[in-house]
Amino acid sequence: MAGEELSKTSLKIYVYLLSSSSPQGVREIARALNLPVSTAHYHVKKLMELGLIKEESDGYRVSKVVGLEGFLVIGRKLVPRFTVYAMFFAGVLIGELALVMSRGLTPDGLIALIVSLTAFALFFIEGMMVKSKLLR
Repeated sequence: MAGEELSKTSLKIYVYLLSSSSPQGVREIARALNLPVSTAHYHVKKLMELGLIKEESDGYRVSKVVGLEGFLVIGRKLVPRFTVYAMFFAGVLIGELALVMSRGLTPDGLIALIVSLTAFALFFIEGMMVKSKLLR
């Protein structure tokens, strides 16, 4: 079962529990996500039926990590793939800056800086947009 098959509310609850460091009760989930308790309870039950979360003595916790299109799970954090690409171009940009500082600014170096900076900015902005869309 892929995360894309979850309803939007179930997905928000799943992501919240995934990023939470401790088990969360239904009331805490509802409060954190600004949901009615009854709605949170319904979706928690659905996630349990799917085997994605489990109930513990002090709340609910993710029991199975599922793939979400466009995201990587690193530790307990969802990281948009675009953000990973942005970090690659940030590294390229830092390398280009080091070359410019040691050799001076050349036309080729300027173009490389502009391309790296543009790629970093575009991927970073897209990554943040994808993450905010998921959490809306």
